[in-house]
Amino acid sequence: MTTIYAVYNGKIRHLSIPELFILRNQPEYSETVIWADLESPSEEEEETLLVNFFLFHHLAVEDCQRERISPHIGDHYPKVEDYQDYLFVIFNPVDRPIEEFSDSGSDSAVCVHFPTRQMNTFLGENFLVTHHYEPSSAISYVSQLCLKNPQTLQRGPDFLFHIIIDEIVDNYTPVIEYFDQQLDIIEASIFQNFQSATLPKLLGIKKGIIRLRKITTYQREILNRLSRGEFPLISTEEMLYYRNVYDHLVRIADLVESYRENVAGLLEAYLSVNSNRMNQVMKVLTVISTIFLPLTFISSIYGMNFRYLPELEWHYGYYFVWSIIAVISGFMLYFFKKKGWLE
Repeated sequence: MTTIYAVYNGKIRHLSIPELFILRNQPEYSETVIWADLESPSEEEEETLLVNFFLFHHLAVEDCQRERISPHIGDHYPKVEDYQDYLFVIFNPVDRPIEEFSDSGSDSAVCVHFPTRQMNTFLGENFLVTHHYEPSSAISYVSQLCLKNPQTLQRGPDFLFHIIIDEIVDNYTPVIEYFDQQLDIIEASIFQNFQSATLPKLLGIKKGIIRLRKITTYQREILNRLSRGEFPLISTEEMLYYRNVYDHLVRIADLVESYRENVAGLLEAYLSVNSNRMNQVMKVLTVISTIFLPLTFISSIYGMNFRYLPELEWHYGYYFVWSIIAVISGFMLYFFKKKGWLE
């Protein structure tokens, strides 16, 4: 679906693709601000708008079509490229992680799926083109904002682009809150209610945080370049807004970095607690083996098939051996308890 908005003299119009071609031949085209949003576009729409109308470079168009042509490769990481007449920017909006349960025997392991999307943007002097194959809450929000207040689009494509990326960065907050909650839950499960299923979930959280860290690092660099006056298409007035978004992303990136360190600490704590539990189990098994060692020795002596054993014909020989076994077992249990080895 392709949505095209055009603002001229404070009035916003909703255009179709043929009407956009007609507008290009009108004298007011150079003073008209255009926003074209391509959501899940067809190949024909991509060819008509991206190639034939806006004349975008084929390498940028290939990056836009990456998700459709090679879905197994995954989203393209954030980047910004200057083509003189326009900027090509890729952002990665994120969704709240999804927990997937996989049954393995009697245990159910939790895997954390961390979905991202690819938002492609072309920023020109009087146009903004957004391209994405999945619905975007940021685009929906900005679209409603433009319909309510056409001045939002009238201020220029660089101002409109700043609102979109600001909304994308704000949508990182639920993701950060999710990781914060999950780390608290994992910490409690390690030290209070240890479970073997904690390790797969912890590794899933670690993988998601590393991926989020990589994305925020790339996008932080992009916003830094957009906010410091490197590109003429970003006006001096709008650079302040980009710098504000950059500050928000820096704080998010710092939180993600701290979460990465927390995950490393929790992983070490898990392995340490698990090692202590194994040591406790081995200690109990060692104590049991030590107790049965002399008992096995006594049983092996009286299990020998010799005809003449001193206690063989004794009436109380059976009870005597059991008395010795009970005394030795009781003494060893008392000794181990006194040493604190049974705690």
